[in-house]
Amino acid sequence: MNEINQIWETYRASWSNKNSAKRTDELRKITTEDFEYRDPNVELMGFEQLSDYMSQFQEEFIGASFVIKDFIVHHDRSFAYWNMVNSENEVVVVGADFAIYENGKLKQITGFFKEG
Repeated sequence: MNEINQIWETYRASWSNKNSAKRTDELRKITTEDFEYRDPNVELMGFEQLSDYMSQFQEEFIGASFVIKDFIVHHDRSFAYWNMVNSENEVVVVGADFAIYENGKLKQITGFFKEG
């Protein structure tokens, strides 16, 4: 379980990492080759597309970050409840992510959210 917590923290922190090369490298280390990401706005394949999406997020939501409210893990699956906060630490979006892991890496993330 500790390994999954570390993977998740790397993933969460990647949303705020403005260094594209470093972020992409970190995502490469924690995702499977056939990694899939989905949220209400997009479906992506692979860590490079996810890193590009994170760059777009940073441009649209300057200074925003994610605060994990609860993180539950079992059987290579996790569920994270989170708040997206703006630069004034105000909650602007609430959501949850369901993730599947395979061989110690993220295989799939499905995000659910609505504006706060």
